[in-house]
Formats: sequence, structure tokens, C-alpha cells
Amino acid sequence: MRILFITLILVSLNVSATAGIKSESGIFAFVGEQVDFYQFESNVGDGVIRMDGAFKAKYKVLEKVHGEFNADVISFEVYDHYGTPAFAKYKYVLLFVTEHDGKIYHEKYQYFDVYKTQSGEWAYCGAPFEYEEAVNPKPLENIEFSPVIEYSTVMYNEAYAKEVFPEPTFEHANGKATCRQGVYVDELFRIKQEEILKNRGHSAKPGSKTLSR
Repeated sequence: MRILFITLILVSLNVSATAGIKSESGIFAFVGEQVDFYQFESNVGDGVIRMDGAFKAKYKVLEKVHGEFNADVISFEVYDHYGTPAFAKYKYVLLFVTEHDGKIYHEKYQYFDVYKTQSGEWAYCGAPFEYEEAVNPKPLENIEFSPVIEYSTVMYNEAYAKEVFPEPTFEHANGKATCRQGVYVDELFRIKQEEILKNRGHSAKPGSKTLSR
């Protein structure tokens, strides 16, 4: 029994040691659910002062969108100049990470909060093109989110409610704005891939694995 226990530990350590990103672009993009997230003191040495907050994150990999990672849970470091990263407040996110010298890092500020659809896929509510002006946007798709994504508008007048939650992306009724349009994760990856990730030297090459519907 003791020998079996030791063997299981060694197998576990071996799996952990061999876990790594496989991607021709260097990017592993995945839909994840937060398991752990906390701040730590980053020691860069040589008298260098890091101006970013440093965090360690652990996420369950729910769906691989681009690249491969041979474990169900991924741990990585996050650096953010503005404090706690915005994506940490969402339950499910599309994240972009890279590996350097055996350590995995979040691509700074890059994420989308995503939500389950009735078809079992993941998608973003609304138009995600605010910081990707150079990307040629595709029309938003009609999407049924499950559970529904809705916001109270009872504190707004009708004109302002429709400015904040524009039609037809949102349907207005009974003091609520319900999301009816959005973007699936394959298109979300394309948006990042064609601008910010490309500018950072992470162009996807022919043959790279990317989710397609």
C-alpha cells in the first residue's frame, strides 16, 4: 500500500512537471473558471522596482480555444499597473497566456468575460471592439445566453437606458435590458490575434489549432 501511495505521488509530480503550453503562436487561449487568485510580492532583484501589482492565479480549463495545455488546471502569474486585474471579478473568462523559461504569464490586460449559451458554447455579450480599431469587425450574432444576461434599467429614463444598452443588442422590457447579441470565442480570439497579440509577436502560423464552430 505504501509503495502504491509513493507511486501515485511520483506520477502526480511527473504530470505536473510536464504540463506546458504547446502553440505555434506561443499563445494558449482558453475559457477558464477561477480556482485561486491572490497577490504576492514580486522580487525582480538588482534594485529594480516593479510598478505593477503581482498576482498568482489558478484556473480550471473549461475549453481550449487556441493552443494546447496538457492539464485540467493552469497556474500563472499576472501583472497589472492598476491593481487587481479586472478579469478577476468574473466567474468565466477567455484568457490569453504565454510561457517563458518554464513559467506561465497572463498576456497583460487581455481577456474577455464570457457566458454560457443555450447551445453549450461560450460567448461575449455585446460588441468587443472598443480597443481593437484596426480589426475588421463581423456583425454581431443573435445569441441565446443561458442563464439570460439582463440588467435593471428602472433607474434610467428610456432614452438613457437605450444609450447604455443599445438595441438590438439588448431587448428592453419590464425595466430590464436583456442581452440578445454577442460574439463567440473563436471570433474573440481572432480579434486579439489580428491586432494586439500580433503586435506583441504572437502571430498564429498556418496549422495552429484554433477552435472553429
